[in-house]
Amino acid sequence: MSHDAHQPAAFPAQASAPGTPYTAFDRLVLLVIGLLLGALLLTVLLGDRVGVTLERAAPLGTARSTSRIIMQFSETMNRDTVAERLRVLQVKPEAASAGGELPPEAIIGSLAGTITWSGATLAFYPAEVLQPGATYLVTLMPGATSDTGREVLAEYRFSFSVSRPRVAFLAPASGVPLNIWLADPADPASARQVTFSPSGIFDFGVSPDGSQIAFSERNSSTGTSDIKLLNLETGGLQQLTNCLDADCTTPVWRPDGQVIAYERVDFNSGLENIAASPTRIWLIDLSTTPATTRPLFSDSQILGYGLQWSRDGRRATLFDVASQGILLHDFTTDSTAVIPSRYGSTGALSPDGTLVVFPEVTLTSGEARSYLQLANTETQEIVPLSYPDEAVDDDAAAWSPDGTKLVISRRYTDERFTRGRQLYLFDLADKTVEPLVVDPLYANGIFSFDPTGTQLVIQRFPELTASGELNNAGRPEIWTFDLAARALSQVAVDSFYPRWVP
Repeated sequence: MSHDAHQPAAFPAQASAPGTPYTAFDRLVLLVIGLLLGALLLTVLLGDRVGVTLERAAPLGTARSTSRIIMQFSETMNRDTVAERLRVLQVKPEAASAGGELPPEAIIGSLAGTITWSGATLAFYPAEVLQPGATYLVTLMPGATSDTGREVLAEYRFSFSVSRPRVAFLAPASGVPLNIWLADPADPASARQVTFSPSGIFDFGVSPDGSQIAFSERNSSTGTSDIKLLNLETGGLQQLTNCLDADCTTPVWRPDGQVIAYERVDFNSGLENIAASPTRIWLIDLSTTPATTRPLFSDSQILGYGLQWSRDGRRATLFDVASQGILLHDFTTDSTAVIPSRYGSTGALSPDGTLVVFPEVTLTSGEARSYLQLANTETQEIVPLSYPDEAVDDDAAAWSPDGTKLVISRRYTDERFTRGRQLYLFDLADKTVEPLVVDPLYANGIFSFDPTGTQLVIQRFPELTASGELNNAGRPEIWTFDLAARALSQVAVDSFYPRWVP
């Protein structure tokens, strides 16, 4: 046998087609590459046909008077091209589902607002509150482009109607445990319990969009309190703080809904001969997962309570006992000013954050009375709204949403005397005072405007019986007051601490 016969068998050579250098395997590879390129080209062409899409829009169906409009795109957008093509209209209900160009008679008005962006998500904040019962149509015309140049090829439309504001309150005032209830003022029978705490709710705050309630719940075994969050739409419950040796109460939402301020008192149980700390303001940041908490001020010597936010969240006020006054903090400049006051109340911060109405105390003929002052936070000027020598006792005020009027609680000390304080409308432009709710049988306590400025919710107490005697069986009640009709309506009895739910 020859030497060649023992060589290992070789794979047969790939035969090339006559006249070409490519083997069959080469042609197979080229075919696959061609198919992939074709698929990629087809994807690009189809993508161009679809364009940028709207992945999420809100609100849909039903909104609240403080709702913002959300539009989430499939790509980050050229923001100017979107703003140019966005329209928000108040329309007649039947026009919301109509296609094509709307006839002029179907349009009630156009809604102005400001736009903010977070990545590919647009948020439109209306310049005025949405009107309960009204219908709005949001339209995005085609032609807006993404940062990569792709277009929105189709017109997008969605609509919603605005629900009436509701009222939340604590009940029963005469028993335990206290829980939060929710009612439609137009239908008091609709009242329903929304928390079921066995130990009781201390206080609460409603989110700016009305979808959530933050509340402080007592722990009867430890004497501490924690802040929890209730989603009114899903019923979901979440604990936000873990105050093991502290009392954490009085949640106040920042207007953007991303932060909750609250009051914290540390018990210092583990420190010998150390008393509980004074009240200090802390913040819960809801933009983190999980939510995080920290003091409002890094300086541990800045203490206080009764925090209020301006409408844009740039300013806040609180009362600081150490400073003997109202602290006004500007977060954009990180500056703090002090408004001198001995009363101990934060007063009422105007919606734009430039004015503070606060009570001051005076002693006349051995009798302590209070009167109201107005501080301008920009000019540092303080002027009286009522005077120490007037026959009045004014102790609280609430701003109208447009900042032009105040409702004040007043008790006259002359022939107009009533045992409890009554409510009056104070016009800042002409300084006129108009009676709103005057009933000598009742005292009026906590009160506030609804977001539209057309109604008040009031905590009232029947101090006297119909015969003018002290009402020992009286219990606090919740009422609303329609400013246009000048009409009171009872919402709930044996209840207190009312808050609007937009």
